[in-house]
Amino acid sequence: MARHPMNRTRPWFRPLALGFALGGCRADAAPVPDTETPTSAATPAADAAPTPEEGTLAKTADPKPTEAGPIVGQGGAADPPEPAIAEPVAPPEPEARKTPHKVLILGDSLAATGFGALLERKLDAHADVECFRKGKSASGLARPDFFDWPAEAKRQLDLRKPELVIVIMGGNDGQDLTPAKAQSKKGKRVSWADPEAWKADYRVRMDDFLAALAGDDRKVLWLGLPTMGMKSLETKLETIRQVQQDAVAALGDRGRYVDTAPFVTTDDGALLTEAKVAGSKKAQPIRAEDRIHFTMSGSEYFADKVLPEVLSVLGVEAAPSGAP
Repeated sequence: MARHPMNRTRPWFRPLALGFALGGCRADAAPVPDTETPTSAATPAADAAPTPEEGTLAKTADPKPTEAGPIVGQGGAADPPEPAIAEPVAPPEPEARKTPHKVLILGDSLAATGFGALLERKLDAHADVECFRKGKSASGLARPDFFDWPAEAKRQLDLRKPELVIVIMGGNDGQDLTPAKAQSKKGKRVSWADPEAWKADYRVRMDDFLAALAGDDRKVLWLGLPTMGMKSLETKLETIRQVQQDAVAALGDRGRYVDTAPFVTTDDGALLTEAKVAGSKKAQPIRAEDRIHFTMSGSEYFADKVLPEVLSVLGVEAAPSGAP
């Protein structure tokens, strides 16, 4: 019986089909059907591994056999390998909102007016800081019968729960020390004219006040009083500053005392009365007529000097240039 002529062409035709099957499909990409080809002739879309844009990590797999011919190994025809299953990857969880550092400013008229208000505003403008403030003019630790700072500080700490307390006060303390109202019957007045007794009693008040402010886990940033333009007052402040600085030093790592005199004096120690403020082209007056308080320009100037000290204690970076 004569062989059909087409049988002679089969050995040539099968390798050609095999070459097409192996060369026409990439293992690392899903086949793209021709838009003019019927879908029944294309590899089903369900067999394609998802791409990373679909939220999965696609694993490289060998191509599945096509209608053009089987996949042939060293020993001849073989079963196709199991298709790789892409492992789903959960989308990243949104980053939790960072809790801001809470700061509380306490003090006398310097905290109650321009400087305190501007420092509070600058700290509040920082994305990582939330600031509160309580100031009382003419107050200090010398006259708890006028304003009881230990009691007021406790109320503020309970209300605000800060991690850092900034204090600026003492300019009104160069006078006799009176006992607190609760102790007025058994307490005694300590005269400013008795320096040793006054310093000892004032140090006790400072130690008690700082202990209450620091508590178990808070830090205290005590701002030394800036240089004043009245000689008689400046003489008193030298004693007050020294007692305050020694008391803050006793807190160790939880207390920091900032000497602000260099912020408001010239290189030769004279009172600085003018300075360029917030990009001003000309120097602006920074001290009021009493040479004790600051002008609004001076309040901003002083706040800009203190701000880096506060951020350093908090361990946060300064706001980018141009930020509020």
